[in-house]
Amino acid sequence: MELCLVADIGGTNARLGLLAAESGELLNIEQFSNKDFSLLADVIQFYLQARILDSPLKRACFAVASPILGDQISFTNNSWSFSIADLKAEFGWDELHVMNDFEAIARSLPHLREHDIHRIGTHGQCTSGQTIAVLGPGTGLGVGAAVPSKNGFIPLPSEGGHASFHPHDETERYVADFLLRERGFVCIEDVLSGQGLENIYRALSARAHADKPFLTAEIITRQALATTNPLALQTLHTFCAILGSVAGDIALTLGARGGVYLAGGILPRFLPFLEQSAFRSRFEAKGSYRSYAAGIGSYVIINKQPGLLGAATYFRD
Repeated sequence: MELCLVADIGGTNARLGLLAAESGELLNIEQFSNKDFSLLADVIQFYLQARILDSPLKRACFAVASPILGDQISFTNNSWSFSIADLKAEFGWDELHVMNDFEAIARSLPHLREHDIHRIGTHGQCTSGQTIAVLGPGTGLGVGAAVPSKNGFIPLPSEGGHASFHPHDETERYVADFLLRERGFVCIEDVLSGQGLENIYRALSARAHADKPFLTAEIITRQALATTNPLALQTLHTFCAILGSVAGDIALTLGARGGVYLAGGILPRFLPFLEQSAFRSRFEAKGSYRSYAAGIGSYVIINKQPGLLGAATYFRD
């Protein structure tokens, strides 16, 4: 039985697994914290040393949180970098294919089942054979799409998370101005990511003249859901509203009548809150194109390994 190595390497965690090439089954999935390893090669070596394989691996496919611009890969939100050619030679593989992580998630979309997704809002639907959009706040903000073709779908990677952030109300304008003074340019990822939650909280604390200690995204979310911290609650409401606007913009930009899918590790932590938030109303608030946007369904991916699944499709499809 031929096994192929597949990996989904984000800004915070690396997930590795083995794909049974004939059956398409994903085996031995493990997750590692990137901060525990100096190099990507160290994670791979650690993972493989724990496996007893009948024969050496010959093929691998990695989904990485980085644009693919050539042989040298540098991660956007961690310090790792590697050469595709050197890594392939180091492990003696015949083939190493590297793709953007949201290209991988886009590849996974046609393979997701009903139990892998959670619908947000009562309006909209997925129109078969139409473009599908995907975005996801995590360590950063990934954006991608699956575009229909004669033979299924073509994955479309992008760096949309680094496009300019455009505020829509007074609160968001304050957040944007606060961050602009710090860094000179504010991208969407600066407000829609784990760090984005922290940035919004810092800005709202400054506006309220509140001497609040730094809080991580996890603590902000926990306190917001418990309603023990009004600023945390406002932060999460603001985050969901911005997410709705951005998701709606991407839906219009791509003509994503096949649906908009939300990925990443943040959103599954507060699905009921997201459902009751301004997400969907802001998604649909597109002026004369409100009815067009309202006809597009929005869904959270709750499958825990869409990146690995997408990487595996490189060998399956």
